[in-house]
Amino acid sequence: MEICINFGGHRHCFFLPIYQIPINWGKPGPDPHNYPALFQDAMILAAVSNVAKQITDENVRKSVEQGITAGFQAAQKHAGADVSINPVARG
Repeated sequence: MEICINFGGHRHCFFLPIYQIPINWGKPGPDPHNYPALFQDAMILAAVSNVAKQITDENVRKSVEQGITAGFQAAQKHAGADVSINPVARG
């Protein structure tokens, strides 16, 4: 990612590295047959949801949270009625 700021008649650009831990649940299966990547997708959504709490700008944070909610809803729809996805972790 790159952010550029025009300041003092000059353009200053900053490269921001993206930190990503590889997430791989392994080979899909045996269930659910209709959504073999369910656990991998759910882990990524949960991780992004947790990190989104650190976004300082309220409008940006709420926008990201809405996207995460839509992602969980899409995963639930894809997984079907026999699967229950609860994005709130229990410890």
